[in-house]
Amino acid sequence: MGTENLVLCIITAIILDISAIVLIACAYIEKHDGKKRWEKIGGDMELVEPGITYPLECDEVLIGRHGSVDIRLPDLSVSRYHAIMTVCGGVWTIHALNQKAPVLVNGQRVMKTKLREYDVIQIGTYRLQLRKRRKNNGKNR
Repeated sequence: MGTENLVLCIITAIILDISAIVLIACAYIEKHDGKKRWEKIGGDMELVEPGITYPLECDEVLIGRHGSVDIRLPDLSVSRYHAIMTVCGGVWTIHALNQKAPVLVNGQRVMKTKLREYDVIQIGTYRLQLRKRRKNNGKNR
């Protein structure tokens, strides 16, 4: 019985070591791929209103009046959580989060729509233009 337990302990230790190596390798790959994805998404587009630029630096951007959102528009015409913008395959989409709080894209009310460069998004009294990021084009928030 003693030798069987020893063999079982050795096999268990080997399996745990292999599992740890696999987890570390997966974490490294995820971190490496995540950095590439972040750069691809982050360096690309921005929302602009006169004098203020909001860089779109992640794959989901929450817009609203609440202090916890990514782009804060502090006005009562804006809901606390008004809209969310997402990017997939380089294509940005905006989703209104409440039917009572309209999102307009180029003057048309939308609940969800794909966006293109130079589209104008109106949220409350704010008018934001989607465009490719430029160097030194106003102050960032």
